[in-house]
Amino acid sequence: MATLEISRNLILRLNNQPLAVRFLLGAGCLITAAAMFSAPVEADPHDDDFIDALSHAGVEYGEPGNAMAVGQSICPMIAQPGGSFAAAASGVAHRGMSPQLAQMFTTIAIQTYCPEEMANIMGGNASGLQQLPGVAGMPGMQGVAGMPGMIPGN
Repeated sequence: MATLEISRNLILRLNNQPLAVRFLLGAGCLITAAAMFSAPVEADPHDDDFIDALSHAGVEYGEPGNAMAVGQSICPMIAQPGGSFAAAASGVAHRGMSPQLAQMFTTIAIQTYCPEEMANIMGGNASGLQQLPGVAGMPGMQGVAGMPGMIPGN
């Protein structure tokens, strides 16, 4: 019974307000309802795995959002011409991490965000390795499938 009386009092108070106030209140209620019933934004499952791995490894990463952004930038850094693990780790170290922790951070980022490349290497498929600087000219790599200088039919 008390709830009904409170509702009546609220409606009477709103009727005495100018139209602009009622409009703003109604718009606010609609926005709130839309936000409550909208589909939640799903985070990348790799992000949670990455933060968990950093925490378990004892790497201090600061703000999780910043750490995820840096971790996601590692694969493109390595894949670009002239990119290397050392350059990526150095870029992480310049953000305030010790070189050892930066190397660990970079390794975890590669393991988390570059699973295709890791799976190819672990499976013996080195066809993507020629894109890494310095690998194409390595002695002994001419017989690896997909490498320049491969002898066809052998």
